[in-house]
Parts: sequence; structure tokens; C-alpha cells
Amino acid sequence: MLKKAYCSLLLSLILLFGLSSSVWAAGGNLVQGGQGVGPVRLGQNLNQVQAVLGAPDKVQASPNDPNSKLMYYKKHGLAVFLGSNGGVIGVTVMGGNWQTPEGIKIGSDAASVVKIYGQGLQRGQGNVNYASRGLAFSLKQGRVSSIYVFKREEDRPLLGDRLIIPGQRVGSIKIGMPASSVANAWGNADNITAMGSSGRSLYRYKEEALGLIVNSNGIIEGMVMETGDFITKEGVKVGSSKDEVFKVFGQTNPANGSLIYEKQGIGFRLTQGRVSQITVLPKQ
Repeated sequence: MLKKAYCSLLLSLILLFGLSSSVWAAGGNLVQGGQGVGPVRLGQNLNQVQAVLGAPDKVQASPNDPNSKLMYYKKHGLAVFLGSNGGVIGVTVMGGNWQTPEGIKIGSDAASVVKIYGQGLQRGQGNVNYASRGLAFSLKQGRVSSIYVFKREEDRPLLGDRLIIPGQRVGSIKIGMPASSVANAWGNADNITAMGSSGRSLYRYKEEALGLIVNSNGIIEGMVMETGDFITKEGVKVGSSKDEVFKVFGQTNPANGSLIYEKQGIGFRLTQGRVSQITVLPKQ
């Protein structure tokens, strides 16, 4: 009788933990660009993440979107980024035994990253991005200190190389492009706000943390960013310091908390000495 009860208990435990184990086995310890890390997959909702990782140690709202949040799992060496739509839009590896299929992990040397993936797009000091792979690496003292997984370039149309070219473009979104081209790729804007009596409107795309300045003819006249997902070729992005902006674009007097460079076609809003918003406009 005791043996039967024991077997029954063992069977119950197998059934209880079998699903979770199979999920972990499916993802293993792999960091898969454009897909996920182990059992955490891009696009999963909060319940699905907690089903495999449990409750996070810490939850922090995104500085650019209070509806987005970062969930930290110290035990697993992960941080999961949930977008405003409630789905996972990124996973950061900060520790643990996670590794890419090619064997790159925390502590791997920078030379190995370049040898396997190429030079990539430099995203400021010590950060390299591989948009077509959905992978990015942070490097400190010549070694990988974190790995970030996000949607591949082809899964995020119009973001392109994510470069900010003052007076011209942001990724593949260009000044002079019809706003309908963006709507065809991303859907309708989350909200549209009239900009005074100018006939222009601001089309906001919440998930991309991007706004389009659109004239009465439906043509894009500028772009407004509130995300570090975009960056200038010199490494300036949302989150950069005022001094970093000065170093690249030159010193100018702040106007209403903003640094304006009309001749270059770019402006920066500052919050507590750091860039909180970037606007690209035609050069004057």
C-alpha cells in the first residue's frame, strides 16, 4: 500500500513538473538571436514568462514608456523586457550558462564575437549590434558583459540599420516619405495629435517609441524618438549625456531644455542632463 502511494506521488510530481522541464529542454541554454533565450521567447506574455521563470526579483518601468517594464531574474542571469502591448520584446543575458549556438557567452572575448559575426554596427562605446541576427553585445575590457536578443531586422520593417542621420532619416524612415508607407508596415498610429495651427500632426507609434511629424499632405517632415534603439553614427542616442552631445555636435545654449542644431537637422531634449528625446528635421 505504501509502495503504491509512493508511486502515485512520484507520478504526480512527474506530471506536475514535466511540462516545465520539457519547455526548458526545448530552449536549452541557447541564446537565439531574433527568437529568445532558453524557454523565454520573444512575443510571450507575462503569464508565459512567469510559468518558466517564476516571479521576478525586481520590476522596473521603462524610462521612456511607463507601460513597458523590465523584469530582472538574478538567479537566471536574465532581464526580460515587456513592451507596452504586454509581450516580450527583448531579453538581456547578464550571467549564467547561456550561450549562442556558436558558443559566445558572458566572458567570451571580443575577437571571437567579430570573428563569428563580423564587425556589426557600433552602438556607442563597447556596444555592437547585429540587426539582421537580432543580437547585440556589450563589451567591457575586451570581453562580453551582456547579450541582448531582439526581433531581427526583417521582422521589424523600416527600422533598418537604426541609424539616425540628421536632416535625412531614422533607420529606413526618411524625411519626404509618405506616412502611409509606415502605416502599411506598422499599422495605424496609436494616436494622432494636431500640432497647433500649422497643419502638421504628430503620429505616435507607442511600441517603437517613435513619432512622425506629418504635414497636411501626408508627407513625413520629421521624426521624434524616445528610445535608445536608434543612434547616430557617433554613438549619440536617448540616454546620452549633454557633454556627449556637445562633443559630437558642438556646444550650444539650451533653449527650453533642448539643444537645437538647425543647420544639421537635429535636436535633443534634455532631462536631468541626459537626452530624453531626439528630433530629426530638415536642415535649415
